[in-house]
Amino acid sequence: MKKCVFLLVVALAACRLIACASQQEVPKADGLTALAKEFVELLVEEEFSSAVSNFDSVMEKVMPSEKLQEVWKSLIAQTGPFRRQVGFRTEQVRQFDIVFVTCQFDKLALDVKVVFNGEGQITGLWFVPSQPAAEYKPPAYAKPDTFREKEVLVGTGEWSVPGTLAFPAGEGHFPAVVLVHGSGPHGRDESIGPNKPFRDLAWGLASRRIAVLRYEKRTKEHAAKLASMKANITVKEETIEDVLA
Repeated sequence: MKKCVFLLVVALAACRLIACASQQEVPKADGLTALAKEFVELLVEEEFSSAVSNFDSVMEKVMPSEKLQEVWKSLIAQTGPFRRQVGFRTEQVRQFDIVFVTCQFDKLALDVKVVFNGEGQITGLWFVPSQPAAEYKPPAYAKPDTFREKEVLVGTGEWSVPGTLAFPAGEGHFPAVVLVHGSGPHGRDESIGPNKPFRDLAWGLASRRIAVLRYEKRTKEHAAKLASMKANITVKEETIEDVLA
């Protein structure tokens, strides 16, 4: 039975194609979680035409309502009847938001992995064995008793963004580092699943008496506002102004 579930997961993965992120207003994390839970409810109620109504153009082609119904029926045949939703967790990978809705079926628990694009549309779908969310673990080289952190604001006015300053204990002056994001709407820790590379860097350098500033990228903190200005946004507005601030 596990082999059958694995084959189904692989088949679904093969159907996944990523659409380009939209520049329209993006639902917040709580809104996306609600959309993912509602999507699962529609599957359970076998309302497949309604379930695909929030698919992006790529998913509409690879997973029309008839195909979605076929996949769901095949899943139920392997796992037994759906029992209930038992939890959820979220991740962000580059410009995509992912909601894992953990569902208990008669024979086992599965995560319904729903991937959203920048418009809040479903652009990917998997059914995967449920796993507990991995927890962040600080790197061994971080020594929390040698530094402190405080919340700060980077910049002023309408584009200010929240950040965290890690600075060594004791008397300064200290050399300082500003961590600059890569592409995409990243948070201050550049979190990917349980991994927080910017936090690792900040804590590691602060443990070595180097102050480190990290902050929310403007395209994450002010996503909706920037989306309305898409025609005029350059790397200056997206990144450089906050680095200079």
